[in-house]
Amino acid sequence: SSGINAEYGDTLAPQNDKDTLSLLFRLPNGSRVSRKFCSSATVKEIYDFALTCDESPNFFTLVSNFPKRVLPIDGEAHLKTCEELGIQSSTTLFVQEIISDDEDSSESEAEM
Repeated sequence: SSGINAEYGDTLAPQNDKDTLSLLFRLPNGSRVSRKFCSSATVKEIYDFALTCDESPNFFTLVSNFPKRVLPIDGEAHLKTCEELGIQSSTTLFVQEIISDDEDSSESEAEM
């Protein structure tokens, strides 16, 4: 016996799980990486983790599918927590590469 009254056991488990989010990252090449975060994890921590994934591009945004939105990283937004943004456990975050139009022009300038 775990020492927890069976009558309350069911209500305790979800409270513990509420503090842990399991997020799935879908990378541009189709591979997936799953990782657990505290609900108090910041957007910056989530972006930092995504950057460490082997197939992650250098410049990207994280987009949730349901509801469809980009996880904000600009200004103070990166300090917001998963809980503040309403990110639920089992959320899939798509790692979408940012392809800059500037790169093409700066490369052509460098060749001149």
